[in-house]
Amino acid sequence: MAYKIGEVAKLLGISSETVRYYEREGVIQSQKIDQESGYRYYEALDINALMRVRMYRNYGFTLQEAKEMLNTCTLEEIAERLAEKKTELQAAVAWNERLLACADRMIEIHRSAAEMLWKCRIEESPAMFRFCYQIQDQLIDDPEIQKRVQAWTVKMPVVMPTPFFAKDDILAGNKNFALGLCVMTEDADFLRIDPQARGMEYVPSQLCVHTAISAQAGELLHCGLFQHVLHYMEAHQLELAGDAIGRTVSTLHRSTTQERFHQVWLPFKNKKTGFQ
Repeated sequence: MAYKIGEVAKLLGISSETVRYYEREGVIQSQKIDQESGYRYYEALDINALMRVRMYRNYGFTLQEAKEMLNTCTLEEIAERLAEKKTELQAAVAWNERLLACADRMIEIHRSAAEMLWKCRIEESPAMFRFCYQIQDQLIDDPEIQKRVQAWTVKMPVVMPTPFFAKDDILAGNKNFALGLCVMTEDADFLRIDPQARGMEYVPSQLCVHTAISAQAGELLHCGLFQHVLHYMEAHQLELAGDAIGRTVSTLHRSTTQERFHQVWLPFKNKKTGFQ
């Protein structure tokens, strides 16, 4: 029995143009065309072929691959292609599971940054692997570093931007800062981080004064943004004990400006005891 193109499209939940497209691509072939109405007619086998192509496409095969599996591959060749696709799908599932975990983390990061903007509290900093690719507004001229930036940015949001502020610069309140990329230790094995790579630094978790800061468009990050933290330390008989690291949370674009938000952790020690 022959079926009109509209009947085929309705049965499969696709448009008539999609049916025509598959015919142009050689997936199916209309059995006849009504010379008066111009209607194209298809057999039940064409419908089955379209179902099979949709199945292959849902696996992630290209249309060309689906055509080959439908028209030229042997059963063993189809099995081999499905086995290869299974490996790809497993990797995609693992990545999506990681993205779900990152989504939970990013929800908490954004809420925490909103709560802690220009405020201080004592907490453990996150352990991470990080490296710098920019000092002030200048990119580091190192091919290995630049290549790593390319490789890591593909893995965002598991990878996050990270600002760095040296202890002496914070105490001096000067304009120095650095930017890099970081991966939390819980994600390091998944991303196969090489801790020995040039410029790579492992930053362990430690007790810090935590804050969130923001910078407006046209305003570079600088160490003068931490006066409120130094005042907090002074009020609690604490002093800065090392360099500060952070995570860039988000950039908000507005009609006339943009604002960048960062979480920052500053290590400290007790002035009286000297203990960190």
